[in-house]
Amino acid sequence: MIPKVGLVCDRGMDDALALQRANDAYIAAVRDGASALPLLIPALQPPLPVTALLDAFDGFLFTGAPSNVDPARYCGAAPRDPSLLDPARDAVSLELIMAAIAAGNPVLAICRGFQELNVALGGALFQHVQEQPGRMMHH
Repeated sequence: MIPKVGLVCDRGMDDALALQRANDAYIAAVRDGASALPLLIPALQPPLPVTALLDAFDGFLFTGAPSNVDPARYCGAAPRDPSLLDPARDAVSLELIMAAIAAGNPVLAICRGFQELNVALGGALFQHVQEQPGRMMHH
């Protein structure tokens, strides 16, 4: 049986239509690199039930994205550009990360996904890390 890996989608807009999206490179990496079946988890409001997601998947990949975790999720200052937030993804990913870890499900976090992991576990973020003393651009 092929393992099923869930990837949480970003929610975006195109011509006033809400879209669910995931980068092809992450999908291909799950298929080709892990020999697993990549399945997309939509960032819906309200989110899909976490228990159903845990039952449906063998592991989870929390990907990078152009959006940022909402600073309100870690008591941070208001963002400079609120258009870069994805509250639907935050709602899905932060709860799912905690539930997956508690259930012992494998979790891989990359870029934004690593930020989600950090926040889900009680951490905070520097919104503009390159502006911190001794730091440089992180791209």
